[in-house]
Amino acid sequence: MNYCPLVSFCMSTYKRPVLLQKQLQQLLRQEYTNFEIIISDNDTEASAKYIAKSFNDDRIKYFTNDVNLGMVKSFNKSIERSQGNYVVMITDDDPAYTYMLSNLIALTKQYPGFGVYAGCGDLIIENEFSKDTLKKKIGVNSTLLPTLKENEIITIKKNQLPTMYLDGFFSSTYLLWSCCMIEKNIVLDLYGMPDYGSELLTDHAFIIASASKKGMLYVNKSMGGQSIHGDNFGYHFSKIKNKYVNTPNLFYTYLKKHLDNFEDWNVIEKKLWRFVGRGYVEYSLMIFETLKLNKQSKKEFFMAFHQAFANENIIKWKYKFYLKAYCKPLFNLLLKMKKVFNF
Repeated sequence: MNYCPLVSFCMSTYKRPVLLQKQLQQLLRQEYTNFEIIISDNDTEASAKYIAKSFNDDRIKYFTNDVNLGMVKSFNKSIERSQGNYVVMITDDDPAYTYMLSNLIALTKQYPGFGVYAGCGDLIIENEFSKDTLKKKIGVNSTLLPTLKENEIITIKKNQLPTMYLDGFFSSTYLLWSCCMIEKNIVLDLYGMPDYGSELLTDHAFIIASASKKGMLYVNKSMGGQSIHGDNFGYHFSKIKNKYVNTPNLFYTYLKKHLDNFEDWNVIEKKLWRFVGRGYVEYSLMIFETLKLNKQSKKEFFMAFHQAFANENIIKWKYKFYLKAYCKPLFNLLLKMKKVFNF
């Protein structure tokens, strides 16, 4: 049976058949059914093929990459192979809730014309290791925006989006790409996922660049979640330490390319570096928590840390890292004083 899907779930996978099977089972439970799932497998031996074929569902379309392209390029192959008017970028381990598509598609009809329709994502902590590194409880941690009522809808114009995002409006939630439905023409105009030489911060870069084309509709409702099991991409510092060092400049350069035509670019630029500094502190703290008991790994981390924060645009943020990593009570006291005295 041939499908003309409205939505394409675009996925990359590599040698994680158990996770892939669970993810496909979840996706096929969507209340809205006119979608396809495009799988780009980085394993040239096609180890996931039997999982995809076992469902015997024409909506699952499996492809093997000729070489291991890495995560971003493999995601972009999925986009090339997709047919939907909207795309949802999704990993093989982050669940989309069954009502996600039905809810977001209904919003496209109620509020047409936006390039991005998004909800937020729960943080799903699966084990003690992940709990300790992120300081969250095991299980589902809701990240609904506290400034909005549950299910409240806000619409953001394209010229408002960069400043609003970078100012931290969404900093207390998770705008996961797997919880966003994005117009495919916009994704093609951006040449797919941000392929600037690092996978770090690509989620933020992708959402900011996409929503800056035609704006965003956000509903304060969880549409899925990020499953944290300790084997996630960002946890493997030994594999990404060179990218860790270079990402601040790469992230900035990518967004400058897409945003410097905005009238308020001078304002956006300052906020962009502040966003990078703040975000890199939090990411560095997570990495530090995973490595602090390993003397050699900790040494390698700090070598990379000093290189990354030598960037003149974020150098001052390293002191926040030290305060949070080694003097949390003092950091909390200073934070309270800042709020009280408004400095």
